[in-house]
Amino acid sequence: MLHVLEVRNLALIDNLTFYPGSGLNVITGETGAGKSMLLDAVGLLLGERASSEVIRSGEESALIQAVFSRGQTAWPPALETEELIFSREIRTTGPNVCRINGRVEPLSQLAFWGQQLVDLHGQNKQQSLLIPATQRELLDAYGGEELAQLKNKVLELYQTHQKLLKDLAALGGDDAAAARQEDFLRFQIEEIAAAALSAAEEQDLQIKFRRLSNARQLWERIAKVYAVLYENSYKEAIIEQLGIAEKELAAASALDETLTGIMQQLASAGEQITEVARELRAYQDELQLDDRELQRVSERLETYRKIKQKYGPTLADVEQLMGQLQSELEELLNRSSKRESLAVRITQTEQVLQQAALTLSQKRQQTASLLAAKINQALQSLALQGARFAITVQQEVQCGPTGCDKIEFQLAANTGEPLRPLAKTASGGEISRVMLAIKSVLAEQDSVATLIFDEIDAGIGGLTVRNVADKLKQLAKHRQVICVTHQPLIAAAADEHFLIYKESKGKRTVTKIKHLTQAERKIELSRMLGGKDEVAMIHAQKLLEEMS
Repeated sequence: MLHVLEVRNLALIDNLTFYPGSGLNVITGETGAGKSMLLDAVGLLLGERASSEVIRSGEESALIQAVFSRGQTAWPPALETEELIFSREIRTTGPNVCRINGRVEPLSQLAFWGQQLVDLHGQNKQQSLLIPATQRELLDAYGGEELAQLKNKVLELYQTHQKLLKDLAALGGDDAAAARQEDFLRFQIEEIAAAALSAAEEQDLQIKFRRLSNARQLWERIAKVYAVLYENSYKEAIIEQLGIAEKELAAASALDETLTGIMQQLASAGEQITEVARELRAYQDELQLDDRELQRVSERLETYRKIKQKYGPTLADVEQLMGQLQSELEELLNRSSKRESLAVRITQTEQVLQQAALTLSQKRQQTASLLAAKINQALQSLALQGARFAITVQQEVQCGPTGCDKIEFQLAANTGEPLRPLAKTASGGEISRVMLAIKSVLAEQDSVATLIFDEIDAGIGGLTVRNVADKLKQLAKHRQVICVTHQPLIAAAADEHFLIYKESKGKRTVTKIKHLTQAERKIELSRMLGGKDEVAMIHAQKLLEEMS
């Protein structure tokens, strides 16, 4: 609820602080004293557009601040405090500055969250009950637990349906593109698999290629080395020279035993050269001069080169890519199966959602008839005897999180007039009384804690005024109610009575507000009754006793 409202430098208001109570708060005063100006300040705080013309003459800015209890509304983490401070500074130059709990917010946020706290009813004022979403919420709340369960079921089904659609979209919906991707993956996998590459084979092929491509040159060079070491085609083969040297050294070692070790080394060298010559001859015998084998090896190495160039650059990279391609193909094949499964589930969920929404709609229609009948009863006692109120529930093709219904509160203010949307009802006084009727019926369901009524007594009198006063008192048991009135009977019903008045301050006139004591209330009520004589005072006292 509203704990305090502070207004500075707004039109005739220089510095005004208003402390409303928790029940029925009534504001009275002479015509032109500034009662509506106070409500204008609330409207500006709740998001109404403002120009610099509202700033008090000679000042640079106007400031409106209010402190609210947070209540049961779900607020974002930054605003989850017991009290909320709304403020708006209107400047002659530059933009307005809006804050919630000291944090700068756009005007739209001030308006959005303000609607969760205050309903301001009167001509050209904010009225949350004119918003379709609020009308739907109030109707649903009146439907009780049964309707709430149906609504939750629709919400759950809608959320499930949306998730399935999102999952299907994530899988992709282009069948032709998926088929092309599958073919391309299969081609790549088959091409790599058909190549049957291995690191061991590649190394062996490289060795063979070097040997085969250089076979003739190798044969010639090995033949020369073998001849030098072992054959007699040269004047003296190395092995023969070593044999001669070994005989001479053997004879010398017979004369000097210290040469025996050297002689043995020379003999070992001869044996090693003989073994080298034997191995070279074996190598030469095995060496092939095979052009067909060379071509086969070259072609096989070319296969390695092409595959690595296309999928590599290394053989290890090719092997890694092969694994990735196989995974992608498997995922693609699974995707097709998943898409078929999701499509079936989406169709099934749509059918269940439509049926649940239909059941919800039927319950809403039943609830709408009951609620409209209650509101029509309330309207008859508020000088709107010819008025007709109705709630339409129309199913639309597209379902949303709250169902498939378009819900609209409608009113025919006078006999013979057609029903029109509540938002198009012209008279501020009529719409305030309609709102009072609706609020009195929905008092326990409505979550907005503070209700402000302006012009609610326009064009009424007699018994109707008493009925309005009774409904305001009844409503004030559940909500904080603030009402600007010219009717003494409504003022007498107040829990808290405030007087708006003008006061000269130097050469300026300012608007003030005062919380009235019981004695002061009697004086104000006598003024409202038409005088301050003894008869008016007695009547005022009777009203206070009667309406207390």
